[in-house]
Amino acid sequence: MAAKPFDISFGDSTGPRGAYRAKISGLHVKVAGRPAVYSATDVSPTGVGLSGSTGMRVGERFEIGLYHRGVRVGGPIRAKVVRVDKTFSGLVFEDLDRRNQDAVHRLVLDEQKRQAEERRKDRLKKS
Repeated sequence: MAAKPFDISFGDSTGPRGAYRAKISGLHVKVAGRPAVYSATDVSPTGVGLSGSTGMRVGERFEIGLYHRGVRVGGPIRAKVVRVDKTFSGLVFEDLDRRNQDAVHRLVLDEQKRQAEERRKDRLKKS
């Protein structure tokens, strides 16, 4: 039997949340053509949430850069605004190339590992 090539798909990213979202301290987003740097509330393999009032409108498309503790993570990344309210904006990534997919996945996975290690340490303290 022939081996199937590895394929990853995220489906329709404008529907219900379909991926784990990591809250990562020190994660910021810079939108091309805007002077502001936005704090990220969370990130997933399919998108990023921004805190505060951003002045964005649903449907707008931007190139963004993700920065973790001042270091750029992949990029530039094309993103589309899919949700806006007074305190939050939600962006989905569009057409991530393999390099950016890997960078975002690594960022989320590293945070998941860090959180798992914290939980493990907490359990050991309680034992």
